[in-house]
Amino acid sequence: MTRKTKIQESFTTFFVLLFLVIAMFCFLMNLVKNSEVGESYLDVTAQLPGKHEIEVMQGKSEYLILINKTYGLHETDEPEDLVMVSFRADNRPAQYQKLRAEAAAAFDRLAQEAKGQGLTIVVTTAYRPYSYQKQLNDTYLKSNGQLWTENYSAEPGHSEHQTGLAADVSSPSAGYELKPAFADTAEGKWLADNAHRFGFIIRYPEGREAITGYKYEPWHIRYVGAGPAAEIYNGNLTLEEYLGEVK
Repeated sequence: MTRKTKIQESFTTFFVLLFLVIAMFCFLMNLVKNSEVGESYLDVTAQLPGKHEIEVMQGKSEYLILINKTYGLHETDEPEDLVMVSFRADNRPAQYQKLRAEAAAAFDRLAQEAKGQGLTIVVTTAYRPYSYQKQLNDTYLKSNGQLWTENYSAEPGHSEHQTGLAADVSSPSAGYELKPAFADTAEGKWLADNAHRFGFIIRYPEGREAITGYKYEPWHIRYVGAGPAAEIYNGNLTLEEYLGEVK
C-alpha cells in the first residue's frame, strides 16, 4: 500500500466518523426539541387519571389538576360528566351553570346547608368552554384594558372554569354580583369558613396575588376534594403552594 493510498483511506475514515457524529448530534437535538413541545399546555380531558403524568406528579387526584397562567387546557378539552347544579342564579345562562358530577353534588350540599341557616348561595357561572372564555376575555380587554383583564380574567385555555371544577357564586345580599363586597356579606363569611368542609377552596385568596396571579376573588370557589380542601384551609395555602409549585 502506497503512502498516497494510506492518506486517502485516513481521510475517508475521518469523514465517515464525522458524518456519524453529526448524524447522532442531529438525532439527539430532535429528541430534545420534541420533548419540549407542549411544555405549558397539559393535554387534559375529562378522564384524567392514568393518562397524564403531570397530573399524577402534581395532584395525585383528578380533582387537583392545576390550571393557572402557566398550565393550561387545549381548545377541545371538555369534561364528560357535567351536570346542572340545583342552586343557581336565575338571571344567568343555564348552560354555564354546570359542574362535574362530584363537584356539583358537593356544591348542592354546601348550598343546602347554608339555606338551612337562612343563607342563599348560588352559582352564577361554572363551566365555561374555551370559546366562551375567549369571547369573555376579548370583551374585557376592549372594555377594561390589559391590566384589569390580566388581574381578573384568564386567557382562553387558562381558565379553571374549563375544568368543570370551578364556580363563581353570589347571593341576593350582593345583588348576585361578583364583587369584593361579597366577602363582607353573611353568605361570603360563611362560605369562607365552611367551603372546605364540602371540598371547595377560595381559589384566589386575599394577599396571595403574587402566587395565584389574580386579585382577591371571594366568589370564586374551586373543587379539590374534602381532604385536600381541609389541608389547604388549615394550612392557609394556595393551590399552587399545596401542589409544590411555589418553592
